[in-house]
Amino acid sequence: MKKKQYFLTFAMLSLIAIANAAAQVTVSPYAEGLIQELLALKLPLDTAPTPQSAVDMINNWEAANKSKIEQNCNELEQLVLTNLLCVNKYNYMVQIKGTKKELDKLLSTQTKTAKKWIDSHKNETASKWAYLTSGSVAAVYMALEPLKTAFTYGYFVRDMFQKAADLDSSFSYAWRNLAQWYYYCPDFLGGGKKKAKQLFQTSMETAVSSIDVFEATILVSQLRYDDKDYSSCDAMLNNLEIQFPNNSYLAFIREVNSKGESIFKYHNHKADK
Repeated sequence: MKKKQYFLTFAMLSLIAIANAAAQVTVSPYAEGLIQELLALKLPLDTAPTPQSAVDMINNWEAANKSKIEQNCNELEQLVLTNLLCVNKYNYMVQIKGTKKELDKLLSTQTKTAKKWIDSHKNETASKWAYLTSGSVAAVYMALEPLKTAFTYGYFVRDMFQKAADLDSSFSYAWRNLAQWYYYCPDFLGGGKKKAKQLFQTSMETAVSSIDVFEATILVSQLRYDDKDYSSCDAMLNNLEIQFPNNSYLAFIREVNSKGESIFKYHNHKADK
């Protein structure tokens, strides 16, 4: 199954890490368990035979856990889980024809909900999960509607990822998402590929979980591709294929590279359409 990914590449989200910053309002162990359970779907989703079957898996998880979330999770925890569900749905629904209108409504509503929650708690230090997932849902909405959303949510996305990284310096996914923000944002608007490369490297250095290593390595491999260091790129992808056999996203990366593009250039072209 090909992956037409949003510009933050799996901004969705394989966030396997536990908060370690004492200053923040953390999620409960119960909610943390649900977050990790939802994130653990990542690799099975990557091997789903069709985008629709991946969406069905996400919907099944949501239905099975709906009452648990409503009964046992507070407002912040429900926000985090809903953000994650929306981002995961985007990853696969965007590949299905005729879903743009439904996705636009889903992501517009959730982005506004997330931003409203963040704005109403701006005098508090929220969980890193609140910042990371709120930035992620806004980012995929921007990917779906770039002209309509870029100036409204662009710096909100950056600030959310930066806050998450500031709260947990070992939070690989936060560094990875922040790196992609800098990569795609033009220099004159505060972005820059030099800064992005440093942050991609930080993400790779802080990656611990297998899925974090997977995503960080893919993105660094694509930086090598951009730099025309094709042998290094190929070696990194070969190693991932040994660790993650039959992974459809790796196959997609290979296909993109075979056509003379890195995944970054691919997403730039998609955003231009």
